[in-house]
Amino acid sequence: DFYSRMKSKSKAKKNMKKALYTPAPKYPNVEGDIDGERAIGQAIMKNRGLVAHKSKLNRNPRVKKREQYRKALIRRKGTVREVRTDEGHKY
Repeated sequence: DFYSRMKSKSKAKKNMKKALYTPAPKYPNVEGDIDGERAIGQAIMKNRGLVAHKSKLNRNPRVKKREQYRKALIRRKGTVREVRTDEGHKY
């Protein structure tokens, strides 16, 4: 009857969508054993071990020095007074 047809139609639609949106397998299935040793990876080849994290600022030397200069100016403002030129010559 009508309800059973709608139920089967809905189930067919869901199965079609499930087949359409299932992700592809991440790794291919390899049948049998592969002869010989496998090639080494990039991480083994580099052999860097644990390396400290560097900030994005350190990638660009010009920007790093500009930032250092900006911070140095801020530090200097705390120690050296700003020269006032126009206040002494009022008359």
